[in-house]
Amino acid sequence: MVNKSEEKLEHARHALDGATSENIVALCKQYLGLLADYREQLYELANSGFRQKSAYSSSTGDLARKSFRAAIEKTTQERNRTELLLLSITTVSGYQAVEMLNRRNYEGHSDWELRASGVKSTSNSAQDLMTIQEAVDLASLLRREDHVAQNMARS
Repeated sequence: MVNKSEEKLEHARHALDGATSENIVALCKQYLGLLADYREQLYELANSGFRQKSAYSSSTGDLARKSFRAAIEKTTQERNRTELLLLSITTVSGYQAVEMLNRRNYEGHSDWELRASGVKSTSNSAQDLMTIQEAVDLASLLRREDHVAQNMARS
Protein backbone atom coordinates (compact mmCIF):
# COMPACT_ATOMS: atom_id res chain seq x y z
CA MET A 1 0.00 0.00 0.00
CA VAL A 2 2.80 2.45 0.89
CA ASN A 3 4.79 1.56 -2.23
CA LYS A 4 1.77 2.33 -4.42
CA SER A 5 1.36 5.66 -2.60
CA GLU A 6 5.05 6.40 -3.09
CA GLU A 7 4.62 5.79 -6.83
CA LYS A 8 1.62 8.12 -6.94
CA LEU A 9 3.60 10.75 -5.02
CA GLU A 10 6.55 10.47 -7.38
CA HIS A 11 4.25 10.80 -10.39
CA ALA A 12 2.44 13.81 -8.85
CA ARG A 13 5.75 15.46 -7.94
CA HIS A 14 7.00 14.98 -11.49
CA ALA A 15 3.75 16.43 -12.87
CA LEU A 16 4.09 19.42 -10.54
CA ASP A 17 7.67 19.98 -11.67
CA GLY A 18 6.41 20.13 -15.25
CA ALA A 19 3.35 22.25 -14.46
CA THR A 20 2.14 25.11 -16.60
CA SER A 21 0.69 28.39 -15.38
CA GLU A 22 -2.77 27.00 -16.22
CA ASN A 23 -2.55 23.75 -14.22
CA ILE A 24 -0.11 24.45 -11.39
CA VAL A 25 -2.81 25.27 -8.81
CA ALA A 26 -4.70 22.04 -9.49
CA LEU A 27 -1.48 20.01 -9.45
CA CYS A 28 -0.43 21.58 -6.13
CA LYS A 29 -3.78 20.66 -4.59
CA GLN A 30 -3.60 17.13 -5.94
CA TYR A 31 -0.06 16.69 -4.63
CA LEU A 32 -1.04 18.04 -1.21
CA GLY A 33 -3.88 15.53 -1.02
CA LEU A 34 -1.55 12.65 -1.87
CA LEU A 35 1.00 13.85 0.69
CA ALA A 36 -1.69 13.95 3.38
CA ASP A 37 -2.83 10.41 2.51
CA TYR A 38 0.75 9.11 2.50
CA ARG A 39 1.54 10.74 5.82
CA GLU A 40 -1.56 9.20 7.35
CA GLN A 41 -0.54 5.77 6.05
CA LEU A 42 2.91 6.22 7.58
CA TYR A 43 1.40 7.09 10.95
CA GLU A 44 -0.92 4.07 10.80
CA LEU A 45 1.91 1.71 9.88
CA ALA A 46 4.20 3.14 12.53
CA ASN A 47 1.57 2.85 15.23
CA SER A 48 0.51 -0.68 14.29
CA GLY A 49 4.13 -1.80 13.98
CA PHE A 50 5.15 -0.42 17.36
CA ARG A 51 2.26 -2.19 19.08
CA GLN A 52 3.48 -5.51 17.68
CA LYS A 53 7.01 -5.24 19.05
CA SER A 54 7.34 -8.90 19.94
CA ALA A 55 8.67 -9.87 16.50
CA TYR A 56 11.40 -7.20 16.56
CA SER A 57 14.53 -6.90 18.58
CA SER A 58 15.11 -3.57 20.33
CA SER A 59 17.64 -2.36 17.75
CA THR A 60 15.40 -3.36 14.82
CA GLY A 61 12.45 -1.55 16.42
CA ASP A 62 14.59 1.58 16.93
CA LEU A 63 15.69 1.46 13.31
CA ALA A 64 12.09 1.10 12.13
CA ARG A 65 11.00 4.05 14.31
CA LYS A 66 13.81 6.20 12.90
CA SER A 67 12.86 5.24 9.35
CA PHE A 68 9.21 6.12 9.91
CA ARG A 69 10.15 9.37 11.64
CA ALA A 70 12.44 10.34 8.76
CA ALA A 71 9.75 9.54 6.17
CA ILE A 72 7.13 11.52 8.11
CA GLU A 73 9.49 14.49 8.49
CA LYS A 74 10.35 14.43 4.78
CA THR A 75 6.66 14.26 3.87
CA THR A 76 5.85 17.11 6.25
CA GLN A 77 8.62 19.27 4.77
CA GLU A 78 7.36 18.55 1.26
CA ARG A 79 3.81 19.42 2.32
CA ASN A 80 4.96 22.69 3.89
CA ARG A 81 6.98 23.58 0.78
CA THR A 82 4.05 22.86 -1.51
CA GLU A 83 1.57 24.76 0.68
CA LEU A 84 3.91 27.75 0.63
CA LEU A 85 4.14 27.54 -3.16
CA LEU A 86 0.36 27.36 -3.48
CA LEU A 87 -0.13 30.35 -1.21
CA SER A 88 2.51 32.37 -3.03
CA ILE A 89 0.86 31.89 -6.42
CA THR A 90 -2.75 32.29 -5.31
CA THR A 91 -2.79 34.83 -2.49
CA VAL A 92 -2.16 38.33 -3.82
CA SER A 93 -3.24 41.63 -2.28
CA GLY A 94 -4.00 44.76 -4.28
CA TYR A 95 -0.69 46.26 -3.17
CA GLN A 96 1.21 43.15 -4.20
CA ALA A 97 -0.57 43.20 -7.57
CA VAL A 98 0.56 46.80 -8.16
CA GLU A 99 4.11 45.89 -7.14
CA MET A 100 4.10 42.96 -9.59
CA LEU A 101 2.73 45.08 -12.45
CA ASN A 102 5.40 47.72 -11.83
CA ARG A 103 8.21 45.16 -11.53
CA ARG A 104 7.12 43.49 -14.77
CA ASN A 105 6.66 46.85 -16.49
CA TYR A 106 3.23 45.58 -17.49
CA GLU A 107 1.97 47.09 -20.75
CA GLY A 108 5.10 49.24 -20.84
CA HIS A 109 4.28 51.06 -17.61
CA SER A 110 6.03 51.01 -14.25
CA ASP A 111 3.79 53.59 -12.59
CA TRP A 112 0.80 51.45 -11.60
CA GLU A 113 -1.14 52.68 -8.58
CA LEU A 114 -3.79 51.21 -6.35
CA ARG A 115 -6.77 53.50 -6.03
CA ALA A 116 -10.16 53.11 -4.42
CA SER A 117 -11.69 52.79 -7.88
CA GLY A 118 -9.14 50.21 -9.09
CA VAL A 119 -5.63 49.92 -10.45
CA LYS A 120 -4.26 52.14 -13.19
CA SER A 121 -1.09 53.50 -14.63
CA THR A 122 -0.71 57.19 -13.93
CA SER A 123 0.36 57.75 -17.52
CA ASN A 124 -2.75 56.03 -18.95
CA SER A 125 -6.11 57.63 -19.46
CA ALA A 126 -8.91 57.05 -16.95
CA GLN A 127 -10.44 54.57 -19.39
CA ASP A 128 -7.59 52.11 -18.78
CA LEU A 129 -8.68 51.46 -15.19
CA MET A 130 -8.46 47.82 -14.06
CA THR A 131 -10.60 46.56 -11.19
CA ILE A 132 -8.64 45.48 -8.13
CA GLN A 133 -9.83 41.90 -8.69
CA GLU A 134 -8.60 41.99 -12.31
CA ALA A 135 -5.20 43.25 -11.11
CA VAL A 136 -5.02 40.56 -8.41
CA ASP A 137 -5.96 37.83 -10.91
CA LEU A 138 -3.39 39.14 -13.37
CA ALA A 139 -0.66 39.28 -10.71
CA SER A 140 -1.50 35.72 -9.66
CA LEU A 141 -1.12 34.60 -13.28
CA LEU A 142 2.19 36.46 -13.58
CA ARG A 143 3.46 34.78 -10.40
CA ARG A 144 2.48 31.37 -11.77
CA GLU A 145 4.25 32.15 -15.04
CA ASP A 146 7.36 33.28 -13.13
CA HIS A 147 7.39 30.07 -11.09
CA VAL A 148 6.98 27.89 -14.19
CA ALA A 149 9.76 29.78 -15.98
CA GLN A 150 12.09 29.40 -12.96
CA ASN A 151 11.29 25.69 -12.79
CA MET A 152 12.09 25.26 -16.49
CA ALA A 153 15.38 27.16 -16.09
CA ARG A 154 16.42 24.76 -13.28
CA SER A 155 15.66 21.70 -15.40
